[in-house]
Amino acid sequence: MYPSRKMIKTKLQFWITNEKVNEWIKNKKIFFILAIGRSGTMFLSQLLNKSQNALVVHEKVRSDFRAYKEAFYSEKNAYKYFHKFRKKEIFLRNMKEDIEVYGEVNSVLRRHCNAIKNGFPTAKIIHLIRDGTDVVRSMMSRQTMTNKDKNTKNIAPKKGDLWYNNWGEMTRFERLCWYWDIENRYLNKNVEILIKFEDILSSYEYFKEKVLDFLGLNISKEIWQKEVNVPQNICVKL
Repeated sequence: MYPSRKMIKTKLQFWITNEKVNEWIKNKKIFFILAIGRSGTMFLSQLLNKSQNALVVHEKVRSDFRAYKEAFYSEKNAYKYFHKFRKKEIFLRNMKEDIEVYGEVNSVLRRHCNAIKNGFPTAKIIHLIRDGTDVVRSMMSRQTMTNKDKNTKNIAPKKGDLWYNNWGEMTRFERLCWYWDIENRYLNKNVEILIKFEDILSSYEYFKEKVLDFLGLNISKEIWQKEVNVPQNICVKL
């Protein structure tokens, strides 16, 4: 049972010191896989969580969504959120877990990648990318970049962006293409390791070398094969 948000805030404020958190970090292998939404993060988190020595979560903290919008326009906001709340929240939620590896496959923390590098200097960070055609198609079937989606309705080009002056005339499809491009450009600039979602699905050797070996995880080819071959809905699970 995870502690309530109110309990987390109280404990973060009164008794969790940076020294206590940093000591915990030293004894764990920590990683973050970051991406724009609809890039396979949920599927990948569920697959990686099958490694017996690890706890891998998806988008576990609801306040990350609001924090993303603030971080999109301000790196300062990203650092403030991660260092004042999220870093200690990870510790509090997992301090009693008997795990060797803690990981997040989280699309909403992508604008916090530099704050993560600062707060978890030994953490491994990966940029997950999925073909823009599939991502935009998936977003088109949802409410992304509409007034009904509170997480993306106010995301728009910043001053100086090539599309800043044309935003009001752009179609939703064009805006989604811009969104995929700008977020992956940001991650590509700030995160050194890149993995492709399509290659994870098509090649166990790629998955093992680029993901499992790099992160120190163990998942057999049989388990990988079973997961990627589930006849579904793999798009629904992304």
